[in-house]
Amino acid sequence: MPRVSCLEVPTPFRVGAINAYLIEADRLTLVDTGPNTSDALAGLELAVANAGRRLDDVDLVLVTHQHYDHAGLAASVRRRSGAELATSHLLAEFLADVPAAMDADDAFAQAVMAAHGVDPAVSQALREASRARQRYGASVEVDRRLADGEAVDLGGTTLRVCYRPGHSPTDTVFVDEAAGRGFVGDHLIAHISSNPILHLAVGSDPDPRRPPHRLSEYLESLRATAALGLSEALAGHGKPIGEPGALVARRIGRHGERKERIHRELAGGPPRPAAALIDALWPSLAADQTYLALSEILGHVALLIEEGRAAYVDDGEAVLVEAL
Repeated sequence: MPRVSCLEVPTPFRVGAINAYLIEADRLTLVDTGPNTSDALAGLELAVANAGRRLDDVDLVLVTHQHYDHAGLAASVRRRSGAELATSHLLAEFLADVPAAMDADDAFAQAVMAAHGVDPAVSQALREASRARQRYGASVEVDRRLADGEAVDLGGTTLRVCYRPGHSPTDTVFVDEAAGRGFVGDHLIAHISSNPILHLAVGSDPDPRRPPHRLSEYLESLRATAALGLSEALAGHGKPIGEPGALVARRIGRHGERKERIHRELAGGPPRPAAALIDALWPSLAADQTYLALSEILGHVALLIEEGRAAYVDDGEAVLVEAL
């Protein structure tokens, strides 16, 4: 088995450092990169050097998903090393024009927040903050677009490409089947549940009043990952995950509990906007986490609607939710 080094790359975000991974197969392969900052690039260079290699020697870059802390330096690493950059089809579309993709995503988020009861001042502040964060990403042309199920030959080691949308539309897990190990990005993290964020998939045009079922999608992806029977998952943050299937079971159980909590909250009062439930579930939530919280609540509402236990009440202006 090739040596795999975990590279901690600093970020300016609350989440802290990300884990990139260096796979020392015949093709020196980097999984994820860090954000587009000079500190992150210096940190990545140092971590690669501490592993006994040079960033210029990287031959292949794989990216797990679209978030800046994982994809932001892809253009710089590709330019420095001449490495082949390989991602899912949808991520390739996103990375082709990051500002345009982010502007469209922000506009969709604004429309979702307006429809579901978020204070306009909070919504505007979140959009301004998102615009400021665009500098942490960079557009780049992807050399190879990977299909779900495709095998990527590193020379002596093969990684299987597994699409796992939910946390973002572009989440991808790279599985070393021989080692029973997966490089999972933010699809699965040991110390925190990955948020099913209501991102706009590039090229899609969903109704913000009836947003995509990202939580349902994420739960399906988790079940597919558990079915792989991995012995270890190398996450984009925090420690390696032993027995990923057991963690998936706990995550699914927690989401079930939260869904029931939301139903009880709805059943205890009149129809209300989904955003009105945020304080009940997270009374001390920071304002900059509002869209993440709303994404999760709307995900659970979608599950309750599928079960016939909740419904939207739309008066043309606000979208309210009621328990059935």
